[in-house]
Amino acid sequence: MSIEIEVSTARCIASKACTHAAEGVFEVVDGVARVVDPTAAPLDDILAAADECPTGAITVRENGRQLE
Repeated sequence: MSIEIEVSTARCIASKACTHAAEGVFEVVDGVARVVDPTAAPLDDILAAADECPTGAITVRENGRQLE
């Protein structure tokens, strides 16, 4: 299983919803979220972070297929 997490810097508003939903996976630096450890939280938490992002800036893929 290969999980890819992408944060759109153009869409991110640094709400930190992702850092709360998937602790350890994301951090906010200079007003933009970034992935620091994609293995720090369960997949369900990462998907929750993507879902809770107010701008939809987070995309999660498994083996190239977008997850929702």
